[in-house]
Amino acid sequence: MKAQDILDSIHGTETQDPVAAHIAKQLAEYTKQFQSGELNSEEYQELVADLQVESLINSKCQDLEAKERLNTICSAVLNAASMLSSI
Repeated sequence: MKAQDILDSIHGTETQDPVAAHIAKQLAEYTKQFQSGELNSEEYQELVADLQVESLINSKCQDLEAKERLNTICSAVLNAASMLSSI
């Protein structure tokens, strides 16, 4: 895949996630800098790898938030069931 294809893909993707939007914007900026020669290949690869780590961390945080909400719901259901069983 060529760099321009990557940029076109990024600009064609809408997201409601502000972190993902920030990462996409940064990737587009880094790609433009690489294409213009402001960044060499090694710098570009390092920056893109950092963005990938940032994306992974964001994904894990979202997973934890969802699990926390699920745990809260389960606890509430268990508490309600316990109260009903004591009646």
